[in-house]
Amino acid sequence: MKQISFLFQWALFVLMAVACKDSGSPSPDGSGPEEGYTTGKITNTDGSPMPGVKVVVDNTMFYASYSIGSSDENGNYKIQLPKVGTFMASAHIVKKYNGKEYELDLHPDVYEEFSINGAVRNFQWKLTGRRPVEAQGYYGVTIEVNKDVMSSIYDSENIEFTLIPVGNLIDGSKGKTLKLKHGKPFTDEYGKLVDIPLGRYTMTAHYNGEAGKMPLKLRKHFSEDAYESEITIDFEPSTMWGNNIAFISYSE
Repeated sequence: MKQISFLFQWALFVLMAVACKDSGSPSPDGSGPEEGYTTGKITNTDGSPMPGVKVVVDNTMFYASYSIGSSDENGNYKIQLPKVGTFMASAHIVKKYNGKEYELDLHPDVYEEFSINGAVRNFQWKLTGRRPVEAQGYYGVTIEVNKDVMSSIYDSENIEFTLIPVGNLIDGSKGKTLKLKHGKPFTDEYGKLVDIPLGRYTMTAHYNGEAGKMPLKLRKHFSEDAYESEITIDFEPSTMWGNNIAFISYSE
């Protein structure tokens, strides 16, 4: 009985602590949170409303307990909360692009638990930028670049990769030419090129060594294709090595 009483008191303490937290940004109409509800607005990369976006409110105190809602024509949503628990809200979209289907998480303006007192959680679609939890990486896509076994280049920090958009990006916006090198802020701790806006690109590479600037050849890593001076890159939505990623090899 003492153990049950202790667990109950601890749960009550957690609820009270979460209730004291900032419940987030103002709701779309400028008011604060509404008791018993999660409200907010979903916006596109350009700030315009996004209708039909699914929002999930997970009950963090009870396993497999959640509530689901979606945004209306103005991008607004309202989800009633259970009577007991603490909660986290998330939103994601599914987009088809160049014959592939991508699941994309939206960015929350506030990333913290809330109570049955209610909260405002707004979400925006971002093509790039850090996710709320650093270990989760970036909203942009990733290119893993590998050295061919026959290549004599070991100082990969002297390689510059150029990406030129082919058509619009996944959100319909016009992309721009990117020049990326190994090292911060372009690569992660594993040497992968990160946080690239999701699109289709042509890719070239140059090595800037002691002998001067030399063009490199590229190919898709898991293939027997011939190396070429320029290749077209599409990103795979789901692989055993990661999601929204492309794999490239380089050689002289």
